[in-house]
Amino acid sequence: MEPVDDITIERFLDQYEERRTIYADFMNRQMTLLQEFLQENGPKTYDIIGRVKERESLRRKLLAGETKITKLEDITDLVGIRIVTYFEEEVEQVAEVIRKEFKINESYIVDRGELLDPERFGYRSRYYIVGLLDDRLRLIEYKRFKGFQAEIQVRSLLQQAWAEWERELGYASRDLFPKERRRHFSRVAALLELADSELNGIKQFIRPYQLAQRTDTRKDRLTPNDSFDHLSLTDFIQENILVRDLDSSMATIFRTDTTFNEAFILQLAENLGQLGVRHLTALENELRSHRKALLGIGKQMRDRYADREYGSLWRGISILIMCYALAATSEKADQLLTHLDKTSFGMQLEKGIFNDDIERW
Repeated sequence: MEPVDDITIERFLDQYEERRTIYADFMNRQMTLLQEFLQENGPKTYDIIGRVKERESLRRKLLAGETKITKLEDITDLVGIRIVTYFEEEVEQVAEVIRKEFKINESYIVDRGELLDPERFGYRSRYYIVGLLDDRLRLIEYKRFKGFQAEIQVRSLLQQAWAEWERELGYASRDLFPKERRRHFSRVAALLELADSELNGIKQFIRPYQLAQRTDTRKDRLTPNDSFDHLSLTDFIQENILVRDLDSSMATIFRTDTTFNEAFILQLAENLGQLGVRHLTALENELRSHRKALLGIGKQMRDRYADREYGSLWRGISILIMCYALAATSEKADQLLTHLDKTSFGMQLEKGIFNDDIERW
């Protein structure tokens, strides 16, 4: 395509600015759907983040004139979403959910798991241009997104780390580097690819092993007067009616839902230990005695973080709120509260926190 003139570019940019809020809404809807679909049918993911293209980035794309553009809908990466999995084998599992639950634009399909250089680490990443399925577009809350598309990238945590290192070190244009230096990068990439593969193997062993251990010791761990570990705390959070009810109330306060996060429960166990709560009976008693206060603190935290938007809160959020209540009355209140503030309590929907040029992913 020949480069477009300045007047045409400004017209596109003005049209985009007028509709940018709708594109942001489209991104949030897509991310919510992805979270729900993956929670129901996919693996647990490390992160899902999205961005809406910035005006200057769109200007650069139009000036480059790499593709034929006659209307905004021809630009397929105005909305970008990145899904990062813990394990490489989960990349394909997530991709399968995307292919099933979204309308894939076959004209722009970029399944780089097949197309990228197999000698380059991260080649199994998946990239898709997707829109909403026709059945969903018939729903009143989705009708305005007809013709909207998003580019979704799926890659493992190690693949994402390598991509960040490449960008930070300026290695994206590797042909500019001396051959000997490229070999150094290749060796590091090979080690990371091996690590990705080995982590797959460890996962395949350790999950069944942990399940067997939990089955064998479940009754003992759930004895109320025994000290708990993060596994028994997990069972408590998932099964205790009081916790489930309080978590549901917190989700209502934050206008979102709850989802499981193992790292959060590990942090909860540490926080409870620092506060001297080491038994399930004591934990439940504290929750009951602070029940009304917890809801008030939850509302204060919502107001405190009003600038954040949460796709979901972690299951057990009510226990974290209780930790705040206990810490506030402790002799080491400042120290404990500072430590608690470092605990992430939900999946944030963040915007603009990664490179806006999605084609570089």
